[in-house]
Amino acid sequence: MPTFPLEKVLDVRRHVRSERRNALAAAMADEQTLLDAQQQKERQKQGLLDELSGLTQSETLNVEAAARRRYFVGQLDIQLMVIDQQLVEARRYVDVARNALIKADQDVKALERLRERHIAEQTYQQNRRNETALTEQWQSANWNW
Repeated sequence: MPTFPLEKVLDVRRHVRSERRNALAAAMADEQTLLDAQQQKERQKQGLLDELSGLTQSETLNVEAAARRRYFVGQLDIQLMVIDQQLVEARRYVDVARNALIKADQDVKALERLRERHIAEQTYQQNRRNETALTEQWQSANWNW
């Protein structure tokens, strides 16, 4: 079988593509972790707001308990803002990683097409040489001197 002179380059590009794929998967996992944390904080906030609503509707208002819940709601709001900023950055990183993967995949596909053309050309040339050799053998065997 014909060999491709850029086989090592193709192997390196395949490795780069694999690394880019892993980087994208890690970035997407980080984004999902942040989304899960955001949902958890939202549930906690909603639970505190429900408790606060229950406290304000009771006949005896426990001001200290209501103040604590308001404080914790404020803390959760701050944490949610931080998570929102982290999500923006994580989504930007996912886009960068996705674009890098697309570029690496294009590089691999370009070399694979070049390899296929090279092998097809080498096979064609080998078949032509074999055909010529067979023709010459037949002519020398059937030539009447």
